[in-house]
Amino acid sequence: MPARAVIFIPDGCYHVYNRGSEKRSIFQSKRDYKKFLYRAKENAQKFSINILCYCLMPNHFHFLLQQTSEASVASFMNVLQLGHAKFFNTKYERIGPLYQGRFKAKSVMSDEYLLQLSAYIHRNPVGHADSGNPRDSRNLIALLRSYPYSSYHEYLGLALKPLSKPDMILAYFSKTQPQLSYPAFVERFEPDLEALAPLLAHN
Repeated sequence: MPARAVIFIPDGCYHVYNRGSEKRSIFQSKRDYKKFLYRAKENAQKFSINILCYCLMPNHFHFLLQQTSEASVASFMNVLQLGHAKFFNTKYERIGPLYQGRFKAKSVMSDEYLLQLSAYIHRNPVGHADSGNPRDSRNLIALLRSYPYSSYHEYLGLALKPLSKPDMILAYFSKTQPQLSYPAFVERFEPDLEALAPLLAHN
């Protein structure tokens, strides 16, 4: 197996993602999502990882992670994925790999990429769809804010026990001017293809 190109270092930020083998589901019930998030929280504490944002979809997931010590993002992800695979395969009586290979990781090398990536992750439940119809836009925003398996509702202050640590990203935005707030950035998001080129090249 080839060595991973990304080197994980303390204080480094990384986009980490994976999908199901043959793009099949890796979450099939509410309990599947909740068990995965519980493991993520438990192992983030164990390996001193800050989860800056996340989104789980039926057949894939995204994390934006910050490594805060010598304990590696790789160790965190390996334990998380192995635990979920064992749980999922046992529950659904399946055999074989759950994921499409090893998890993918990309270093976040600029503030612009950090912010663009956070919006990209949080908008996963709706993709980048926007017909321009105000009613459609309102429906998309409602879905974003209510989707239970992403950290976006935590950024809105709607979670009693948040998994993510949003302060790093929220610090770039206004808390007093709604049009300059983080929700405005995400909900009006138009991806900068140049800034997101590192992500798009790995999809």
